[in-house]
Amino acid sequence: MHRILVVDDITTLCKSLTRNFTQYGYTCFTAQNSRVALDIFLNNEVDLVLLDVRLGEENGIELLQQLLDLNSNLPVIMITAFATVEAAVRSIKVGAFDYIQKPINFKKLLKIVENALQLLDLRVENERLKNRLHELGAPIISNNPDMLKLGRKAKKLAPTELPILIYGESGTGKELIADFIHSNSKRSSNEILKINCSAFPESLLDNELFGHERGAYTGANAIYKGVFERAHRCTLFFDEIGDMPLSIQAKILRTIQNCEIRRLGGKEKISVDIRFLAATNKDLESLIYEKRFREDLFYRLNAATLYLPPLRERKDDIPPLVDYFLREFSRGNGGNVKVPDQRVLARLLEYDWPGNIRELKNTVNYAATVSTEERITLDDLPPHFIHGSGSASSTNVRQRVERELILSMLRKTKNNKTKAAQLLNMSRKTLYNKMSMYEIPSSIK
Repeated sequence: MHRILVVDDITTLCKSLTRNFTQYGYTCFTAQNSRVALDIFLNNEVDLVLLDVRLGEENGIELLQQLLDLNSNLPVIMITAFATVEAAVRSIKVGAFDYIQKPINFKKLLKIVENALQLLDLRVENERLKNRLHELGAPIISNNPDMLKLGRKAKKLAPTELPILIYGESGTGKELIADFIHSNSKRSSNEILKINCSAFPESLLDNELFGHERGAYTGANAIYKGVFERAHRCTLFFDEIGDMPLSIQAKILRTIQNCEIRRLGGKEKISVDIRFLAATNKDLESLIYEKRFREDLFYRLNAATLYLPPLRERKDDIPPLVDYFLREFSRGNGGNVKVPDQRVLARLLEYDWPGNIRELKNTVNYAATVSTEERITLDDLPPHFIHGSGSASSTNVRQRVERELILSMLRKTKNNKTKAAQLLNMSRKTLYNKMSMYEIPSSIK
C-alpha cells in the first residue's frame, strides 16, 4: 500500500484527490504549506508527493528541492495552472518526475502516479537484491573460539525450522546472526522481515504486526497487510523481544501455535507459514519471574539459543573487524583502503567497548573520514581516545563520538541527509532524530 503526500493550498483539491486515491487503495496525507508538508514527510513513510508549483505566497519548487535533498529517489509530481507551466518545466530540471495541469484529469494523474511508483518499486527491489547479495556474502568476522563455535552452531540450525532466540548486549551483532541464519536456511530465496519491538507503542505494534481491514478504525481507509501476513513463507526476526507488551505477546503466541492471523477489524483467518527468529539484550527468565514476559511464549521461541559474547570478552576480534570495516568504508567511498597505525590498534584493544561492534564500526568510520593520510594515526581517533584513558565507558562519551561522526558525514556529503544516513547505516528519520537530540543544525559548513 503506497502513501502519497498531497501538497496544495486549495483544501477542496486536497480532499478531492484524497477521496479518489483512497478508492484505489492508496493512503493520503495532505498539507497546505511547506512547513506542514516537511513535518509530515519527516514523521511518516511517504512514497510519492503531489506538489503545487505555487502554495499561496510560497514557491513549490523550493519545497521540491528540500524534499529531494532529503530523498533523492523520491518521485514528485508537480501540479500547475496554465500560467505556471514554465515553472513546472523548470521543476523537471530540478528533479521532479513529471507535472500535470489544472483542472486535473484524475485518470491521467493516476497513470502518472502508477508509472512513478512502478519505477520506485523497481529501484527499491534492485536495492533489496543488492543488499541481499551483500547479506549472502557477509561472513561472521571472528578469530574468537567462542564466536567460531557459535557460527558453526548457527549454520547447523539454519536449515531447520526451529525458532531461535539470540541473546546479546546492544551492538554485539544479533541482527547479523539472524541474517546469517536466514541466508543459510531453506527460505533464503525469500526475504527476512525485521521488526524492532521497542520502536512501536502498543497500539501501533498491534497494527504493524497484524494489519487491519478497511474501516477497522477511524482513518483506516484501506486494507493494510501487517508484518505477519507479509512474512508468509519468509523469516521473521523480532528484535528486542523483551520489550514487547504482554497483550501483544499473547497474540504472537497464538499465531505461532495456530499458524494463522486475523487482521484488526477482520473476521477471516489468514494462514501464515513463518520461520521465527528473536533477539534480546534482556534476561527473559528474570522478566518471566517479574510477570513481564510470558513463560509459554519464551518456551515457544527458545527451541534453540545462541549467546553472543560482548566485544570486551573477545578482543582478539578487534583487528580483523577493524580491517573489515576499513575495507567496507573504502568500497562505499571509492578510496584506497586505509591502514591503522600499531598504536591505534593498541589503543582500540585497551578500550572496553560498551557499545560493542556498533561502537567499533562508528569509531573506525570516524577515523577513516577525518584521516588525511593512508595510515590512520592516534590523532584521527575520536577525542576521548586521545585525551582519555582508553577505557572510558560512559554514555556521554558514546554520544560525543556519535555526534562527531554525524557532523563528519554531513560535511563529507555536503549536507545531503540521505547519503549521510546511508553512510551512517541508519534511516533518514533516525538521522533527523539524532540531529535534533545533539542540536546539530540542518546545514553544516
